[in-house]
Amino acid sequence: MIIMGKSFLRSQALFSAIALPMFILTSQAAIAEECRVQLHNNSSFKIREVRMSHVGKDSWGENLVDDIKDKTVWQGQSVNLEFEDNENQCEYDMKIVDEQKNHDEHRINICNGSDFEITDN
Repeated sequence: MIIMGKSFLRSQALFSAIALPMFILTSQAAIAEECRVQLHNNSSFKIREVRMSHVGKDSWGENLVDDIKDKTVWQGQSVNLEFEDNENQCEYDMKIVDEQKNHDEHRINICNGSDFEITDN
C-alpha cells in the first residue's frame, strides 16, 4: 500500500488545474486554420485597408494591409494576405478601404480559389 503525503496530492491537483486549461487552449488553437487570399490591385487607387469578416457578422477583423511593407497595396501590385479562420467557413465578406477612406465590400469564397481582383469597375 502506498501512502501519499498532502503536498504530493496538492501538487498533482495544481498540475491538473493548470494542464487541463492549457490542453484545451492548445487544442482550440490547433483548430484555427491559416487562410490566404491573393489580392490583385488593378485599380487606379491605393488600398490602405483590407478587413475580413464571416458572412453575417457585424465586426471586421484586423487590417491585413498592416503586415505589408508601406502598409499599402499599390496600383498594379499583387499581395498575399493571411488571416486565421476559427470557423472553417468558405464565404467571407472583404472590406476594401482606399487612400481617401472610401470603402467597398465584396463577398468572396476562398474554397473556390483565393485570387481576388480589385478594379475601377
